Amino acid sequence: MNLSITQTAAQHLQRDLDGRILRIAFTTGCGGSGYRLAYTDAPLDGDEVVDVRGIHVALDNMSASRLDGAIIEYNADDDGYLLDHPDAVSAVWCG
Repeated sequence: MNLSITQTAAQHLQRDLDGRILRIAFTTGCGGSGYRLAYTDAPLDGDEVVDVRGIHVALDNMSASRLDGAIIEYNADDDGYLLDHPDAVSAVWCG
């Protein structure tokens, strides 16, 4: 799994997570498919947990199999996070 977090995003995540885990889940709906980034206290059963720049990231099975090469960035203008991945059609995030 080659998931990256930019230095700026890691700094903001360390503050925002406050000891929690960043969870990425594959989602589908009427708008198509994408990924949801959320904070959680613990991974769900079956999640793969990786450490990226000191951030614990839990990935559901679908995300773990599809996010190789993805980069999590921080957008200061929107005060939010962006999951940049060439295969993603859309993304939903919380922050």
